[in-house]
This record gives sequence, C-alpha cells and structure tokens, in this order.
Amino acid sequence: MNDDEQKKKISDNPSTEEMKKLLPGLQALGGASGFLGSLGFKSEKLEGFKAKVDDMMKQAEILDLPDRFNAAFGERGWIAVGGAMSVDVMKEALELHGNGKPDEAEDVLVEWFTEDNIKLFAILRARRFHEADLRDDQLEEALRLYLEERYMAAVPLILIACDGFASDVAPVSPFEKDADLSCFDSITGHDTSLPALIKLITKGVRKSRDDEIEVPLRHGILHGRSLGYANKKVCAKAWLLMMALVDWAIDKSSEEERRREYEEKQSRTLADDLRSFSKTQAYKRVIEAFEPYEKARPFEEPLAPDGPEMAVTEFLSGWKAKNYGKMGKFAVNLINKPANKMAGELRLMAEYVELLDYEIRSIRYSTVARCDVRIWARAKTLTKEVEGEFMLMLARYNTKGNVAMPGDDGHWTVQQNCIYNIMNEKFA
Repeated sequence: MNDDEQKKKISDNPSTEEMKKLLPGLQALGGASGFLGSLGFKSEKLEGFKAKVDDMMKQAEILDLPDRFNAAFGERGWIAVGGAMSVDVMKEALELHGNGKPDEAEDVLVEWFTEDNIKLFAILRARRFHEADLRDDQLEEALRLYLEERYMAAVPLILIACDGFASDVAPVSPFEKDADLSCFDSITGHDTSLPALIKLITKGVRKSRDDEIEVPLRHGILHGRSLGYANKKVCAKAWLLMMALVDWAIDKSSEEERRREYEEKQSRTLADDLRSFSKTQAYKRVIEAFEPYEKARPFEEPLAPDGPEMAVTEFLSGWKAKNYGKMGKFAVNLINKPANKMAGELRLMAEYVELLDYEIRSIRYSTVARCDVRIWARAKTLTKEVEGEFMLMLARYNTKGNVAMPGDDGHWTVQQNCIYNIMNEKFA
C-alpha cells in the first residue's frame, strides 16, 4: 500500500465518494423548501418533500462516522466494521468520548456484544467460508463461555477460531508480519480498520505478566504470557476481531467484481467527459461565430416545421382559436408536464384574454437559441380591448429542459408571459 492510499479516509472510498458528491445538491434541495412555500406550493407536499431530504441528509451524516470512530477508539482495540456494529451505538460512544468519558464510551460498546449480535455477525455470517464443520462448534462453544462469563476460557478459544478462519479465507495468514489486508472499497479493509487492529493485537510480549490488559494481545494470550485477559472488555474485542475477519472475507470475495464495475464506470465517465468537452468546444465555436440577424414579413413559405416562425404561428393561432392544447405544444415546458396539464394551465392564463387578431411582423435571431418576435395584436380583456405591438420571446429547448444548441434535438417554444404583457398593455 502506497503513502497516498494510507492517507485516504474511509469516506474517500468510491461508494462513499458518490454520496459525498450529492451533498451540495441535497443541501440546496433542503433550503429550497422555504422558497417553494413562498411561491404557494402546498405545505403538506412541502413537508413530505423536506422530510425525504432531511432523511437523506441524516444518512449522509454517517459518511465520516467510521473515520471518526477509528480515530477515537482504534488505539483501544475498537474499529468500524462495515457489516456489523450499530451506527447508533457508535454515535453514542463518540458522543461520550467527545465529552471526555472514554471509559463510559467503551462500556457502551461492550454492551452491544449480546448473544444475538455475536451469533449473527461472528457465527452465522462466517459459515459460508468454513472448510471444516467443527469451526462452527468452536465458535458456538466460545459464545457459551462468553455468556457464562468464563472469559479465561472464552478469549483464547475465540482467538484460535480467528486464526483458523483467517487461514481458511486468506492465502497468507493476516497475523503474519506485513500481511496485506487491504480491500478495495471496504470499511473493514481500510488501513485504519482491520489492518490497524491486527497490528495492535500482534504486538510482541516477551515476559509473563499478571496485570490486567484491555486488548486481546494474540501472541501474549496464546503463548501464555499475557495472563490478565479474563474480562468482558477483552472478550468483546476478540469477538470484534472475528466479526471484522468475516466482514473482510465477504468484501474480499466480491472485490474483483466491484473493482471491475468501478473501473468500467470510471472509463465511461472519462469517455463521457471527453465527449462533453469536445461538444462544449464545438458549441463555443458556434456561439462565438453567431451574428444576430432579423427576418421581416412576409416569411418564406412553407414555414420550416422546426423553425421559430412555425412555433409562434401555431401558438398564436391556437390562442386565437381557444385551442389551449395546441398552444401547449409550443409553450415553454421545462419539466415535461403532460399535455392535458399544459392545456389546463394555459386555459387559466388565457381564457380572460381573448386574442381577436394578430400579425407577425419580424423575428430577430438574438442568439443561437433565442428569438425575439415583434407582433401586432388586438385582444379583448374583461374590461376593454387592447391593440398594439408587443414582443414575444422564444427559446429552443431539448426534452430535458435544457437549452438546445445547434445540432441538438430541440424545439422552439414561446414564453407564456406574452399573455400578461398583452393583458397589461406592455407594448414593444
């Protein structure tokens, strides 16, 4: 493992990195709820929307939890294990640690090692890897000893089971000096997790000692030198070692497939980036070369079906005929509302502004995706008739609601505010 890899955090893992990239967008969505409320969106819908965003933000808060946990407790023999250890327990322990109560924090962690949790994360999940059936009996016996608080017998048996299990799942025993325990995109296989724990518990012990220890020192215990290991805390940490080995084996079994998928995704992303850059440069050249120009009536017939002349003609003829469905086809619709919804919205906007007559007088191509259209119109509102020249703005969008550049699929659409401009006599 090189220096750059060692400096990386668990939150830099590919799977976590993707979520981190979403955070700015999630934060923006959360902040948008107040703005949307001011626009008149229904409060119950906003509450549901905000609740979903808040839930996603809470999930995002745990992205750096393994890093913080390992930094706080790694030297005490506790590590984050991807497929085990309760997030709530880790948070509680970190809070106590942050309040200057590291011993109370460890007590919380120890209490998590119940019969059910040990059976699930250290025994049942390990079965798929056993090369000898008696490994399961060995672990079940260690669990019985633990529940009976017979830690002097339980701890060595757990460590023996860890040794045997590790030899079954790894080409080289993880307890060998300089063994490679790294694993791609893995919490447990990160340098600060299982590799750090193995390094801690395999410290050499040269003399026999009676004083109580708080870490399951493998060499000292199995070689009969560290004798003060018979306590619940050391036993819980031994079980954590077993859980970590199981989780590492699970991650290792799918490592190559996950790495391949990641590399394929990265190569696709790189290719997409290159294509996007190339397209952006082409767009830039087109935009820089564009010179605004204007067309005046009469327009060349027949009108191009995908041109702005056709779009404004269809929009205005639909308005005059009170055909709101026809208007909707050529009105701005950035979020792909259904045709009936667009028709309904345009009916609400235009039913009190009756377009009696109109004439398209000129179209100015202002940019590659915008036209400003000068029309003469005569309309009837609830209180009077309005007559004069008005400006309409057209923009060219694609189906995703983005501005369509030359060469892209797209269609010209009319900004609906022209209805209010005519109603309020905002002349050109």
